[in-house]
Amino acid sequence: MERDRQYIQELHQLYLEKKIVFFIGAGVSKNSGVPTWGDLVRYFARQIHYERFPLSTDDYIRIPQYVYGMDDSFNHERYYAMISEVFNQTYETNPLHDLIISLDPCHIITTNFDQLLDHYGYEVIKSDRDLLQATTGRYLIKMHGDLDNVREIVLKEDDYLQYSHTHGLMELFIKSLLIDHTFVFVGYSLNDYNLKTFISWINFLGQAQNVQQHMHPNYFLTADILSDEAYMTAYYEHQNIRVVHLNHLLDDRSQGLYQAIPLSDPIGKLTYLCLLMVKG
Repeated sequence: MERDRQYIQELHQLYLEKKIVFFIGAGVSKNSGVPTWGDLVRYFARQIHYERFPLSTDDYIRIPQYVYGMDDSFNHERYYAMISEVFNQTYETNPLHDLIISLDPCHIITTNFDQLLDHYGYEVIKSDRDLLQATTGRYLIKMHGDLDNVREIVLKEDDYLQYSHTHGLMELFIKSLLIDHTFVFVGYSLNDYNLKTFISWINFLGQAQNVQQHMHPNYFLTADILSDEAYMTAYYEHQNIRVVHLNHLLDDRSQGLYQAIPLSDPIGKLTYLCLLMVKG
């Protein structure tokens, strides 16, 4: 618990220095009722009668690839229609979105397909072309596209493998932010494929320039039960990612504040509590 509070103090200082870039995953939009990446892939799995659960990290990209490959409809219309069927409601922002924006991040990066963050004043970047035409310098980078153009979203295995070619400028820009900004991951699980991709970027940059020991840390907020395993925390710390265990923040002093948080999901409430502490 002491280390977690130390990390929150470090994040508070970075907030004051305006050094934070938030990396937003599906766990944030889940508080608005938006289906998660796991929900979408499990929906695909049911369509093909895949019954090996829980899904592995690789399953999350291979099952959509299999469904895409087996779809013989014109231009894979059935595959894209299935994605739209999962996200078939109107969603509203939730207090976590508002709190994240109130922390005034330099940029926001998200792998979510929804449009809940689109209306907070950040310039929306969904493609290399958007980045070339950008004018404001404060971006909402939608790494995997969104439901406005379902054919351009990044979901299946080929989309990930070809990302450096299809989104080369976006990838380069995100990597450049690692030089003088701190990334804070919110709404991801420990085994998230996107998190592992980001870690590989950090490792490559550090090794290529032989500066691993001089790179500043990034932070990962999680209530994943695996995060309490010492080996898991050590693994991420070795990757220069400091793990803030959300479950460690709840004590007699914070219990009242936690109960008053206007969210129903326990992990959402813990995330909100943590970000309140970061804001100070």
